[in-house]
Amino acid sequence: MANPYTDEVGIYHNKLGITDADELKRVEYDLTTRRAQEILAHRVDLGVQNFGLARQQAIHLHLFQDVYEWAGKVRTVPSSRRMDNGMVSVFAEPADLEPRWRTLEKKTHAYITTGGLTFAQKREALTGIFIEANHLHPFPDGNGRSLQVFMKQLAQAQGIDLDYSKVNAEEWNHASAVSGTHGELFEHMHLIPVKPDLEPISKIFQKIVS
Repeated sequence: MANPYTDEVGIYHNKLGITDADELKRVEYDLTTRRAQEILAHRVDLGVQNFGLARQQAIHLHLFQDVYEWAGKVRTVPSSRRMDNGMVSVFAEPADLEPRWRTLEKKTHAYITTGGLTFAQKREALTGIFIEANHLHPFPDGNGRSLQVFMKQLAQAQGIDLDYSKVNAEEWNHASAVSGTHGELFEHMHLIPVKPDLEPISKIFQKIVS
């Protein structure tokens, strides 16, 4: 199946006309970093109150508005990503994204409205929400960056801060990948799943939550 979001060599179609993967990655990172700072410094109103798919879309739209026409739009094709160890992460099917986000929004609502939670309970809730949200991956690309902003805002609703500088990208990406559906591809088509490993991402949240 052809990917409507990329050209024949896998470069995402973009507003900037960039056809080199490394250059697109560099420019995209610079632009989205500034846009994320605007959100987290409360210099932009996302126009969303709850912590569900609508907020994720608003965050993604703001972050990637300079780069992609499809910023903030839910993907319409299956999504997977090859991991550094050769295995593959497989994300939720497009038809499952909205119903599963509605279910997850109930958990985010419970997190922000429940009083008397201990620090450990808040950290555990945030870890669980992240694991589920990361597996959904609603956009063609940029899911990690938009989810980090989402989680930071969610955490702040209960007086918690997430300091992502305490973990490197390689460690973060690996822990995120193994916490969800992943495994080896048989004949490049059939996934032989491996049991999700929640320990690495749990350890990361113990490190970054304060």
